[in-house]
Order: sequence, then C-alpha cells, then structure tokens
Amino acid sequence: MKKKDYTFKDSPKRSQQRRSSTNGAASKSGYRRARLSVRQHEKRRRSIIIILATGLLVAAIVFIGVFVVMRVVDSSGAAPDASTGFGNSGTVIMTAKDETGRLSQLAVLVPDAQGGYSLYTINPRTIADTPGYGFQQLDQVALLGGQELLDQTVANLIMTPIQYHIGMGYPTLEIAAEQAGTLNFRTEQPLTVTGNGETFSIDAGDNPVSAQQSVAYLKASMDDGLVGPKVQALFYQGLHDSLAMKPEQDRRALAQLQSRRLETDIDEGDFIDLFAALTDPGRSFGVWPLPVKLVGTGTDWYLEPLPAEVEILMTGSSGDSGVMLEIHNGTEAAGVVEAAAERLASLRYSTTQQVEPSGVDFENTQIRVGSEALAAGNRIHDLLGKGTIIKDENMEKQQIIVIIGRDISLAELEKR
Repeated sequence: MKKKDYTFKDSPKRSQQRRSSTNGAASKSGYRRARLSVRQHEKRRRSIIIILATGLLVAAIVFIGVFVVMRVVDSSGAAPDASTGFGNSGTVIMTAKDETGRLSQLAVLVPDAQGGYSLYTINPRTIADTPGYGFQQLDQVALLGGQELLDQTVANLIMTPIQYHIGMGYPTLEIAAEQAGTLNFRTEQPLTVTGNGETFSIDAGDNPVSAQQSVAYLKASMDDGLVGPKVQALFYQGLHDSLAMKPEQDRRALAQLQSRRLETDIDEGDFIDLFAALTDPGRSFGVWPLPVKLVGTGTDWYLEPLPAEVEILMTGSSGDSGVMLEIHNGTEAAGVVEAAAERLASLRYSTTQQVEPSGVDFENTQIRVGSEALAAGNRIHDLLGKGTIIKDENMEKQQIIVIIGRDISLAELEKR
C-alpha cells in the first residue's frame, strides 16, 4: 500500500509558542490562541496517525483475507487445476516405450481455463519439423536428441509449451488398466485395427473389454496408420472413464503406486494430486487424436499432421464438448457421414452419426443450429467448405444438425 505523503515537520512546537509570547494581559489572549492552535495541530496529528494506522490495518486484513481465500481455492480444487499447483501452464508430455526401448506411446495433457483437461494423443510415427534435423518421425526425434529435443519438437507441433514429463513402460499402463477393470471402447462406427501381429474388430456402440484385451488393442493401434489414432484415443478415454468411477481414496492409492514406477520430474505429492484431479468425475475431460493423414503404404507409412486442423483443435477446450452435433446422410452415397465426422473431429463437439440415408435427397448441405450454436455452425461451415446455415429456435440451444447434401462429395470430404 502506497502511503500518502503526510509530514509533521512544520507543526508548531510548544517551546516555540512559549518563546513567541509576552508578559501582560494582552499576551494572555495570544497565549490562549497559541495554545488553541497547538491543541488543534496536535488533534490533527493524532487523527492522521489514526488514519494511517487504520489504513495499514485494513491493508493487512485484506492481504490475509486474499491469501486465505487463495489457499482455500487451492485446496478445494475450485480453480482450474489448482490442486496440483501446475496452473494453466502445467502441460505434461507422457511417453511410453515398448519392450525394445523404442518410443511407442506419446500424449500431451493440457489443463484448460474451465478446470478440465484435454489429452492429445500422437502416434510416434507422426512427422514433425525438428530443430536442427528437418522433418523427422517423432520416435526418431527421441533417439536423435532425447527428451529435450522431443519436448521442443512436440511443443512446436501443437503450439503449446511443455513443462513436465512422465515416462513409463507398458507394464505401468497394464497395471492402470487392471485397476480400472473393464474399459469401454465406445465408437460411432465399426473399426478394424491391425497391428502387433493381430487383428481386432470393434463394433459400433459400446464395447466393454477386459484390461488385458484393451492393452492389446492399444499395442495394435500403433502399427495401424488408418484407424490406429482413433483406437489409441478410445483406450485413454475408456481408461479415464473407468478410473473416474472409483472412490477418490482408491484413485489416490493407485496414483501413489504408479508414481514409484514412473520417470518424472513431478513430485510424488503433486503427481497424486494431479491424478486425483484428472480422474475427478466432476471435471470435464476429453481425448483428442492429433489430426493427421496417412502417407505411404506397406511398412514405410507415416502420419502427416494437418496444420489448419491442429490449430483449430488446440484453440478449443474441454468445454466445447457442450455442443451436440448430429451428422445425417441427405444422399444415397455411402461413407459421407463418416468422412464429414472425421473432417469435423478437431472441433471437439460431442458427435453422433446417422449414416443411413434420410430418404430425402438433399441437393444442398444444411447446417441447422440452435440459438446458442451459431458460432459453432460457422466453424463447421468453414471446415466443410459448403453448407447453408439455418437458425432453428425449436432445437436445443447448443444443438447442431448437419445434413450432408449432394453438393459435398465423398472425395471432397476425404481430401485433407
């Protein structure tokens, strides 16, 4: 608190007043005036001291009150990620290695301003511009320059700085899956993933699988450049959802167990708090595979990031899942709904797909939006490149229905 510029050096002193008075009746009046003046100055002086002291006391009370409130917010978790101490800059890169020691899992955890978390999964066969080495696959970047170079390369790729690290092996993931129990691989469309010498079919809808089976899906996803990124994201979403159903005491106990098996620069207490907050069912959480396209065939394939869609994805937040998006097929063409959903995935909207033809042949694509979803409708239009936006007051406020018409072909949607 900046003190006001109060000084007392010019106040009349009693000794000076005495020396200025004279003997006699005439001087008594002057003496009384001088005494009155002194008393008035002394009274003002005491008032000023009281004001200053009161101001300092109020400032101290305000400071203590703010400090206590901040500590309460920190301990309650009401503020975004406050319980972990990481704040909004607490970005964590998570890696896992296979039995040969090669990078096989890569994900980045980012807290957002709404108090939720976003987990971005990245296949290590994704290429990225690497400082000093040009474009390299991320699994090669780790070999070329270790953690520091990997951090910088991934940070440049997703336009987000990396603060902390968590490294693990598959046994650690297997323990987490075992503690979670059954994992649900929920998908809007059937998927077939091939890798690690096995092929797995995942039906549309709910697919509860055992811990052992879920890890097998995850390992296979790393060798499949087409549907692998989706399956990888499904694993982590299913793992989170199952763990979020556990009591906090159990989640903290698991975090303590896991912390001893990790290579991390996060203190054990902070890691336990982070894990508890991350799996808190009251916080929003979303898993988003990095938008990529498959390049190459056979064993020489790699994944190429889609910069525009990566930027859209990274500027969103877990709160965007409040938008309810439905995609309908307004034509007789097969695959257009799935392709449109893939194109719009970076928007983070909660999406359902109606792949069967609607029975009405729509010449033009319609984007029907609720009263609070106009901005989201515009973003959909920008990504699709076409579509007439229609505001429908009869729809839910954050609901959007996209009806794909004949003006958008499957080839256009698959061109990334």
